[in-house]
Amino acid sequence: MTSLGDTPQDVALAAVDRHIAQLAGELDPTELCAWLAADERHQRAWQHIQSTNQQFGAALNPAARAALLAPSGAQRRRAVKALGLLLFSGSLATVGYQLPWRERLADIRTDTGEHRSLTLPGGAQLEVNTASAINLEYTASGLQLRLLQGELLLNTSATNISVVTAQGVLRPQATRFAVLQRDGRSQVDVLSGAVAIYPAQASGLAGVLQAGQSAHFDERQLSAVQPTDAQRFAWTQGMLVASSMPLGQFVQTLARYRPGYLGCDPTIAQLQISGSYPLASTDRILTSLTQSLPVRLQSLSRYWVRLVPASAA
Repeated sequence: MTSLGDTPQDVALAAVDRHIAQLAGELDPTELCAWLAADERHQRAWQHIQSTNQQFGAALNPAARAALLAPSGAQRRRAVKALGLLLFSGSLATVGYQLPWRERLADIRTDTGEHRSLTLPGGAQLEVNTASAINLEYTASGLQLRLLQGELLLNTSATNISVVTAQGVLRPQATRFAVLQRDGRSQVDVLSGAVAIYPAQASGLAGVLQAGQSAHFDERQLSAVQPTDAQRFAWTQGMLVASSMPLGQFVQTLARYRPGYLGCDPTIAQLQISGSYPLASTDRILTSLTQSLPVRLQSLSRYWVRLVPASAA
């Protein structure tokens, strides 16, 4: 069998074909995970493509554009093969198109309001929350989940899996835990087991969170440990649960599941709200708020909505 560099041709082209599907937003994360788990050569080929993109600033050359735009059949196969030759020969001198967002090219991603459940190579169970992006990276120490944005919940007994955020590295110890990356920090909630936290710019281990504990960290340090709020993870069941939650906090959370702008007037932000709300329809949730609280909706369009006092002009 001929090869592209050190990679067998059939493996390289299969990896490139999945890369094209990724660019087009058609990549099935479950199928990708199964393909990666089937053969170590698949993992190496996929990692090579991701590393090449990072090295060249996630650039898309004309061959990749041709593969993305080509119809199915012989024309697409030729374009995919041309891209494979470039990616696996190291010849990327003619870079001509910059990919817009690395999150859009992530191995696993969810749109606003979307939730996914996946089984990773090795059997770990992964839940991915709304508007999230994750890359799968294989290193000498095992599988890394690089959380580019958003939130994940991981259930694993493996010792060779870790989660990396912009703020540092998390190493789980037979655990079920969640990581939310937002506002320049990472929040960690441990539901079972334990998680060791290594901030990116710290000298080493900052702390170990045990079951029932929550904390956030930046590049340098870990915050004070707090009890975790299990209701926060109702999103894994498609629900948003509130118990005497300030309306402003509720709206801020709900906004993560709704495209466009959703805001709350500061004069009503401290109103208390309790209940369980299906996330399948944020419009219904907003309507229910106007029926249970002295508020109304101020809308310029479906993509610009604000809660204001019912008495506001």
